[in-house]
Amino acid sequence: MNEVKFLKEQITKYQLATNSRNRAYVYKRYYVMYRLNKCKLTLSEIGRLMNRHHATVIHGIRMHRRWTRMQDKVYLHEIEPLVESSINDNYEDKYKVSAIENLNYINVRIQMAWEYDKVNKFKDYMTAKELAEII
Repeated sequence: MNEVKFLKEQITKYQLATNSRNRAYVYKRYYVMYRLNKCKLTLSEIGRLMNRHHATVIHGIRMHRRWTRMQDKVYLHEIEPLVESSINDNYEDKYKVSAIENLNYINVRIQMAWEYDKVNKFKDYMTAKELAEII
């Protein structure tokens, strides 16, 4: 299953196209907006899927970026069910790994679906074995 189809199912499952301003709905909505934007959907397409205006989608994506950059615990806790279900589902692009080799070391960048429990386990410097145990 591809990610767009999966996210559309989550919109239905969590009733994210409703007009509710409840924090749980809003936070999940912002996360789904961000993921759909990463899937190359236009802002208008995302807005139509979620019964919102494209400007609301822009705001949602900005807020998601801000709260994840700040590691807002409330936000991360609210979106955790969506992230968990995305990890357990078998759509493509779960993990993306890139490496940059410098003189004496290699920088490894891992992009993955957010897992709240694993965040505190990462260190600045890790062996490959330590990294494999976390992921």
